[in-house]
Formats: sequence, structure tokens, C-alpha cells
Amino acid sequence: MRIAVAAAAPNQKQPVARHGARADFYLVFDEAANTHEALANPFKDYPKSVGIRVADFLADKSIDLVVAGRFGVGFARALDSKGVRHKELRGTIEEVVKDILGSADPSA
Repeated sequence: MRIAVAAAAPNQKQPVARHGARADFYLVFDEAANTHEALANPFKDYPKSVGIRVADFLADKSIDLVVAGRFGVGFARALDSKGVRHKELRGTIEEVVKDILGSADPSA
């Protein structure tokens, strides 16, 4: 499973970012490869259609699940249309990923 978590900075000790489509970064955790990486959001400052563009961007990165504090209707629909699941969760990124993956260590 590949999980993208909305983040304000590339640091998994911080809280999950409140806004999904306009997050500054997405921290991507790859369960199978036991890796993680930070992706800057190239569309965060676009004036419109941000959710559609970000959904395409994340789908192209083979993301299975996107986590954010909140999803707008457009972003949620765009993710659904790409077959990408999404969850609104709160807490630190590290805690949220550990909860999703079970006992796996997302910092590995």
C-alpha cells in the first residue's frame, strides 16, 4: 500500500495538514518497499481545479490512500474517479501512518 499524507513540511513528526488538495507537501509511505519520501505539491497555488490536478498527480504516483485533515468535495470526487481512497484523520503523521499500517514503522 502507498499512502500519501498531506503535510505542511517534509517532517513526519508534525500534524496531518488540514487541507488536502492545497497541502504544501505529501509524505508518501510505501508499505511494500518499506520506504518514505516527500513530494512537493506543484499545484497548491493554482487558482482553480486544484483537486483534479492533485488527484491526477497522486494517482500517477500509484498512491492507494490519501490522508488529510479535510477533503473538499471536488478533491474527494477527483480521487474517487481515479480509484484512490481517502480518509480524514487527525494526529501526527507518524501516528496516523502507524495506525493505518499496524505495527509497521513508517520512518524505516
